[in-house]
Amino acid sequence: MYVGKRFAFSPPVYEARCLLAALDYNHHNHRPDYITRKNEKSYKRLYSIKSQNYRIQVVKVAKDYSYIPELQRCILRKRMDGGALPRKAKCNPGDPRNLGNLAGVVAPPTPELVQTQIRRGQ
Repeated sequence: MYVGKRFAFSPPVYEARCLLAALDYNHHNHRPDYITRKNEKSYKRLYSIKSQNYRIQVVKVAKDYSYIPELQRCILRKRMDGGALPRKAKCNPGDPRNLGNLAGVVAPPTPELVQTQIRRGQ
């Protein structure tokens, strides 16, 4: 579910990952505190480098992913009811890949750029 910062996704995949992260957050947002066998809350210590002191944080009950199989069933059912996979994906009008040239001006032809290029030492 989690991936390094330097990994690029296409916009539809990025949107799907954001939706999955939102589902995960909503499902695990209000987890109860972890209670030990002695009926006490469990804490963990965290050290703050900036303030150079320790603080405590309540340990929560471990995450359960019981919603994932149902989510997979819904996705598979929707895919099977809709027929085979499409040959070519449809792009939404707001997709950033439709923006085209990022320079804001039309690029001149390559031969013209070769003629006008200034080289160091000439």
